[in-house]
Amino acid sequence: MSILTDPLLIPALLLFEVMDKEPPLAQRAILYGVLSVAGWLLARKRWWLGLLVLPIVAVFAWVDVGELNDPFVGPAIIEEAGLLHALVWYAFILAGVGVPVLTAAMARRGKSL
Repeated sequence: MSILTDPLLIPALLLFEVMDKEPPLAQRAILYGVLSVAGWLLARKRWWLGLLVLPIVAVFAWVDVGELNDPFVGPAIIEEAGLLHALVWYAFILAGVGVPVLTAAMARRGKSL
């Protein structure tokens, strides 16, 4: 019996190749960076416009956090890519939410940006 046809080893082989199925971290940086800048620019125009990007960020963040917190995929991501990869991923999500919210809050209070 071959390693690739053994039903007990197939899940283990798939577990070691999780990062092949994940988009690169640079793609996530671009995604959350574009959403952050869009929220920042919109909040500078009208404070509430910056909050319009939050539902879009929420959808992507829901999927990403779901993958990181999955009991099988999350540890495999950390094992293959490292803990720093996961922490940077969370930082991108935080920036996607935080930049538009903070800019909107500052614009709402009337402070100069």
